[in-house]
Amino acid sequence: NTYRAFWGKGIANAAAAAVLKYAFEVRREPKLRALIASSNESSRRVAERLGMTYEMKTELNGKEINSYMRERT
Repeated sequence: NTYRAFWGKGIANAAAAAVLKYAFEVRREPKLRALIASSNESSRRVAERLGMTYEMKTELNGKEINSYMRERT
């Protein structure tokens, strides 16, 4: 993987936190969802660190995914 050198450095956490902040504070979105492949444990952990909770299992383009959600407070 070309980007393996960047894994574990907190970049995904920082980027996801910035998106969450922008969605809630600038766009005033009432909620935000993350659609994560069932096998992607790293992305699940990022979502959970940001206070997102598991919502449901669904399908996207024929692949099973999990939906995580957080509401604006």
